[in-house]
Amino acid sequence: MIARASVTLLASLLLAVPAMAQQVRVKDIASIGGMAEAGFSGFGMVVGLAGTGDSRPAPGGAFPSGRNTAMVMVTARLAPGLRAGSRVDVTVSATGDARSLAGGTLVPTALEGGDRRVYAVAEGPVAAAGSWAGGASASVTRGSPTTGTIPGGATIERDLPPALGAEGEVRFLLRRPDFTTARRLAEAINSALGRKLARPLDNAAVAVAVPPDYPDGAVGLIATAENAVLTPDRASRNVVIDSRTGAVVAGLDIPLAPLAISHGDLTIRVRETPQVSQPAPFSSGGKTVVVPRSSVEIDEADHSVTIPPGGTVGDLLNALSKAGMSALDRIAVLQAVRAAGGFDAELVSR
Repeated sequence: MIARASVTLLASLLLAVPAMAQQVRVKDIASIGGMAEAGFSGFGMVVGLAGTGDSRPAPGGAFPSGRNTAMVMVTARLAPGLRAGSRVDVTVSATGDARSLAGGTLVPTALEGGDRRVYAVAEGPVAAAGSWAGGASASVTRGSPTTGTIPGGATIERDLPPALGAEGEVRFLLRRPDFTTARRLAEAINSALGRKLARPLDNAAVAVAVPPDYPDGAVGLIATAENAVLTPDRASRNVVIDSRTGAVVAGLDIPLAPLAISHGDLTIRVRETPQVSQPAPFSSGGKTVVVPRSSVEIDEADHSVTIPPGGTVGDLLNALSKAGMSALDRIAVLQAVRAAGGFDAELVSR
């Protein structure tokens, strides 16, 4: 497999010109201060497992012993403004030596906040993120079978009132701080409101005063302001990764910059060489890598991987996949490339 061989992957790519920023709504690039989601958690029990649960009974013997049950940590993200009766998704993770949560059901579990008060109760069938199968001497694991989700599995038991209009103002927080964008954000909000109520505080926050006579108060002001449009100084790009399932979602227009990284036995170089008159052959570990102008090819029997000129993150991911790298290795490479400044986008972990 190429990913395990001592192969040097040489990519000669021209740094693509970033796409021109387009007009976006305020709500697409900024959030409201005091409205961020908060984490809630609790310990519970998953029952009904087919012999893949914990090998030891729960402390105190409150639940039946054997491998048909598993102790779990249950977590959820709740946003201010949710009212009693609303439902949200939850994540369930094994805390013991359970092999898989597939097919199990979470018993009612209280979810507490940082103040130790119960805000929601979670229960329901667990959808595991992987699978496990095995016998006396061998087993096979795919994904992360000890972690799962329950869509809409938590019911809100206590209202989470929003903290809007505190001290007579609301704040819009840029997801990607930038002084120029902050000033444009304030100007767009003022234009939409017809009054000069917004002012940038720094590169990340814009404060908007809430007049006492404004219709519907802070709620009405936000509803008007968040639909204002502006042109950010740079386009917002995200690369979403899920370490549990190995899924990566990236835009096809995110350009790569010149860099070099090494991951295990695989070396990746992205560099600018706009003038190359002859293909340059390289040999490593008995395999030949031929680098023609502004592209890269790995020749191994009939296997070939090519990154075209002006390569993007999508091209890199496709090349790594064809080179035989696992999903988790591709995520690790992507994180390393981002940390080295290889592309301009935010990594969002799920």
